[in-house]
Amino acid sequence: MMIFEYHFVLTALALCLMLAGILSVFGHHVVRRGVIFVDLALAQVAALGASVGILLGYGEDAPVRNFLLSLTFTLAGAALFSWFRTRQRAPIEALIGITYAAAMAVSLLLLERSATGSEELKEMLVGSILTVPPGQLYGAAFLCALTGLVLWLARGPLFRITDDPAAASASGLRLGAWDFLFYAAFGVLVTFAVKAAGVLLVFAFLIVPSLASIMAVNGTRARLLFGGGFAFIGCLLGMEASLRFDVSAGPAIVAVFVALLVLSGSIKSIFKG
Repeated sequence: MMIFEYHFVLTALALCLMLAGILSVFGHHVVRRGVIFVDLALAQVAALGASVGILLGYGEDAPVRNFLLSLTFTLAGAALFSWFRTRQRAPIEALIGITYAAAMAVSLLLLERSATGSEELKEMLVGSILTVPPGQLYGAAFLCALTGLVLWLARGPLFRITDDPAAASASGLRLGAWDFLFYAAFGVLVTFAVKAAGVLLVFAFLIVPSLASIMAVNGTRARLLFGGGFAFIGCLLGMEASLRFDVSAGPAIVAVFVALLVLSGSIKSIFKG
């Protein structure tokens, strides 16, 4: 395979596997809770923070300041999404969708004032994962380990809320507080992931493996394992396709993920038949 012939591709592949693995766990909760677009919304809120940073002069010359500004916006978005649960008269998915549209619109308006606005917007959507420096793998590994630890320590309440929020609330769990913890941990990871992989690829990492696992297997543990394996194969084949057909890595991986999703659904249908 061509991916093993280039060191920079192995770096990108390692980053893909780390992000896809942890995001597929988040995706299990997101899909089961029915808040599918929370990833796109939080990712776009992070991109909005980056857009503000670019306008303030915190671009490539000040990556730490840009990241911290993006993180601030993302945590504010996490607080907003946890508050949405208390708005009983409006569907939470509609509110999340409006947040995404608003963040996208403001980002476009801000980037229009930047000389490199169109290039910045494309990078936020598609990412530049093949050019990620090897040093960023340490940061990615730390963030994935940190968020994975949070998910593990809070697995009991989070799974109870995901499976049956009404029963979880009746048992005394504060849904708003646990939602904020979930969205904040997710937001920290997304803030980093968007800069490296782009909004579209992060969305695919979050949703597609989880949806494929729901279509293919039953049981929480089996679905988590299936989602991880799905992400591994999808990243491997997507990166290989990117090299062989000389196309952008992000869209190539997304296309492979969708193809594998269709295949997973077809296999399940055949066995049922």
